[in-house]
Formats: sequence, structure tokens, C-alpha cells
Amino acid sequence: MGGTPSAAASHIVEWMVDQALATTTVPDAFKGLIDHLRNEGIAVDRSHLAYTTLHPLHRGTGATWSVATGMEVEHFDFDRDQNAAGWYTSPIHHAIKHGIERMRRRLSGPAAMLDFPVLEGFASEGLTDYLLLCCPFDGVYGSVDLDDGRDVRAGAGLIISFATARPSGFTEAEIDTLHWLLKPFATVVKVANQHQIACNLADCYIGREAGPRVLNGAIQRGDFASTPAVVWLSDLRASTEMSVSMPREEFIATINEFFDCTAGAVEAEGGEPLTFIGDGALAIFPIDRMGEVGAREAAIAAAERATEALAAMNRARVDAGKAPIGWGIALHAGVLEYGNIGSATRHSWSAIGAVVNETARLEGTTKLTGEAIVASRAFVDHLAEPWREMGSFDLRGVPGKFEVFAPPVPAETKAKEEAA
Repeated sequence: MGGTPSAAASHIVEWMVDQALATTTVPDAFKGLIDHLRNEGIAVDRSHLAYTTLHPLHRGTGATWSVATGMEVEHFDFDRDQNAAGWYTSPIHHAIKHGIERMRRRLSGPAAMLDFPVLEGFASEGLTDYLLLCCPFDGVYGSVDLDDGRDVRAGAGLIISFATARPSGFTEAEIDTLHWLLKPFATVVKVANQHQIACNLADCYIGREAGPRVLNGAIQRGDFASTPAVVWLSDLRASTEMSVSMPREEFIATINEFFDCTAGAVEAEGGEPLTFIGDGALAIFPIDRMGEVGAREAAIAAAERATEALAAMNRARVDAGKAPIGWGIALHAGVLEYGNIGSATRHSWSAIGAVVNETARLEGTTKLTGEAIVASRAFVDHLAEPWREMGSFDLRGVPGKFEVFAPPVPAETKAKEEAA
């Protein structure tokens, strides 16, 4: 940091230490910084923070605060149109590309330097002074798309800018204070961001139900929990043949699109995808949270949503001259056991037990009955509308006969059949 901190900086650093030791979010820490700066008399009227993160959908996050709008948070998705977003003509891009850690621009008066389009906008809003500060976390800057289209992916970091509407701009002492506070604040952001990354990865790879349990200490082999749930298993037909006949990229894209239709429908109706088994998705609708009837209604709604999405997927495939895909969905209910299994040092958070095995075998009856959606007696017994009986089947590894049901025939389909 260098130099001696001002009294204002010392007061704010004490607060930063508390934030780094606590569980906070980056936007909350950012808002707290702005509040402390303004309380110390530093006339910040606009500030922007951008930092890299690790998330399956976006590469970074930005937060903007201003007197007029308050706090606004946005995520920078991987497929973001960088040209449309003004990225290549921004001071942030310029600073990262050229390794600039501190950049100041006067926005008014004879010393004004409006060499970026966004600065012209700030000047028109009445801002008079602009300061940009960069701090890499690992000795190098974060990801930056260069002008020639190359994407240089380096370490993580943050960039923060401050602007004021004070006619005289920032004082030199204020500039020094803001610069001195950069690394302490970057430490707060890095700690908070690492916690959020852990939550993101737990949510993405373990799930919303199990992720918090793992982060709260359920990491020993044998740590298990039981929960009553509606259990869902969806499966893609003929995936082995597809993997042989399709180029790898097309096969992977097809699998992912299938999961968007099926697991995506589960999430949209409040369910929880637990794991992907090859081309199958195992999911639950927790009864403790949703109720006996609510969990079943959500599962049915998800199955209907998935059916519509898969039908649309097949229409697009046929229009493109490709063969349609087939699928099956099984719905069951019971007490699910899930937790840590594996070797002494390599664990997997998995769902096991009779209800999982029965659901997997139940899904196989979609091929025998010709029905895309089937359910068990345990599932249909709590439904107000009766489902159609498909018969009793011998399921491998399941003792006794297993009753299988299919959804009621839709009213419009029944009317057409009666009219014919």
C-alpha cells in the first residue's frame, strides 16, 4: 500500500477487517465501503466494482452504486456480446489490457480528458472527476477479450472506480486514501467471493439440498440423511447408438439440451436435480418442504413441462433433418437416503436405497407400456385424479409385483377419441 494511511483510511480499515472475518457478500461490502467513504467526507457520487468469479453461467459480477439509482448488481455471462456492452471502448478494458493499476480522468474544466465514451456520459451527468483502480488477486489481471478476438484468461482480480460531482473534484489526499484502501478492500472482496464461489460450486455440483450440508461440515464418509420425497428419473433413449453415430460435439450438445428440457423442468417447478447418471437425471421433490400433495403436483407439472420442451426439441430436430429422440420419465415416492459414500479420501454425495433402485427399474417400464411417463402406486395414491393402471410388473431386484400407472388421458384427447 505504501505511505501512512489517513485517519479516514484507518477507520475504514478497522471496519474492513471485521467484514473479512465475518460472512458477508461482495455487494454488501461494496455498499458498506461507499457509506464509510461518504461518512468520512469523501464525496463519492458514483462507484462501480467489477470482479471475476467462478460460476457455471457467468465469468464475473459487477455492482454499480450512485446517488441517483442506489445499488445495482449485474452478472457478466460467458455469451455476453462484448461489442454491444461497450467493453472494447471502456476504461476497464483499457486498464486490464495495458496493465494500468491507477487511472484518473478529470471530467470538467480545462484539464478534462474524455477519451472513453462512458466518460462523456459521466460528464453529461454532472460528474467532474473519475478514478479507476485495479487489483489482481494472484499477481496477474483477470480475463480480458483482446481486440483481435483472443480471450486471455488469467487470474482473478477486481477493478473499482469512483466519481464525484464536487466542482473541484477529488482532493489529492482523497485520491491517496482511495488508493491506500484498495488492497484492504480487495482482501474483503476476495474472502467474500471465495465463500460465494464455494456456494456456487456446491450448488452446481452437489445441489441446493446437499450443498449447504457439505459446507456446514457433513464431509465425513458415512454422513447420511433421510428425507421423504417424490423421486424423478428421466432417461434418454438410444444414447449409446447416438454416441456412435454423432460427432462428439453434437452428441454432447444433444445430451445437454435433453437435460435442459428435463432437469430444467424439475428446477422450474421447485424440485432438486440430485445427479446425472450418463444420460439420465435423478431428481427429488422434498415432501418436508412441499407437502405430500404439493410434491406430487410439482412433479406432474415438471413432467408436463418437460414433455412440451422435448416435443419442441424434436420438432426442431425433424426440421433440421435429424431423427427425433425418445425418452422416459418415472415418478415414485418414498424415503430417500443420501450422503457421503466412497473411498477413504474420495467421496461422492449420492442418493441410495430401495426407492432409488425402484425408480430406476420403474423407468424401464416406459419401454414395455409405450408410455413416456409412468408412476408407482406410492406416487398415485395421494392424487385426487386417478391415473390409468398399466398392470403389475416384475422389476429386476425388486421383490413382488410392482404396480405401474400412467397419466390420465387428456380431456381433449379423450374427446377426439370418442368423436372418432
